Amino acid sequence: MSGAQRRAILAMVAALMLTGCQSQQVAVTGTADRDRIEAYEAMSETALVETEGLWGDGSVQLPVSVVLPATPEEFEELTGGAASSRDAPAVTVGAMAKAHVVVHPDSWDLLTAEGRQAVLTHEVTHLSMQGDGPVPPWLGEGLAEYTAHRSSALAPATIAGSALDRVRAGELPTTWPTLASQAGPVRSRTNTWGSYAMSWLACLYVADAWSERDLLELYEQVAGGTRVEDAIPAVLGVSEAEAISGWQVWLRAMVATE
Repeated sequence: MSGAQRRAILAMVAALMLTGCQSQQVAVTGTADRDRIEAYEAMSETALVETEGLWGDGSVQLPVSVVLPATPEEFEELTGGAASSRDAPAVTVGAMAKAHVVVHPDSWDLLTAEGRQAVLTHEVTHLSMQGDGPVPPWLGEGLAEYTAHRSSALAPATIAGSALDRVRAGELPTTWPTLASQAGPVRSRTNTWGSYAMSWLACLYVADAWSERDLLELYEQVAGGTRVEDAIPAVLGVSEAEAISGWQVWLRAMVATE
């Protein structure tokens, strides 16, 4: 079953459920204080709306489960203690019906309000992707970032920040981004943030130069087993090399107008 077919089935199931009860929409638990839990309940509702706004109604299996540990040690225990996850602002743990988001307690103080929401929407997007076939990290993580920033009023260059420094210096990417870790951009928004930001900008470029529908179709094609180099001409009508060349021009234009 393809990801699109699975999301269609979830949409039909969601249509049969009562949607007015918050407990059926989100479930935020953990040892964090009550005020923090209530804040993340509201943020989880927003993340669900933003994710379904792009991926379709019912694309996320309900309830959206979010766990808020009170300490970094508890976060490490809940996420399996992998080194790649320790500095992530949040991590999606488990698969399919058991998938849930664990939020690092330091995220609240280290991120802005918009940053906290973006992190949560990013992870809820990964819940929507549950059951899809494998895709290159830049496409999967870039699309999660695309969903997270889709409604932001900030300019893309502002969100990307230092990730565009090489482009500003005239050094343009010659390949799609490479991500060393899929655990999420680190809380300080440095180090791995650069590759996540560039992955997002690659997806933003596709949506801007073609359309959101083409971006999602590209993802569905690759998740369905088509190689990226074959999916790009099939969906976008250009070769992979031409798409990367166009992305370079697009990036150069972005930093030129800062």
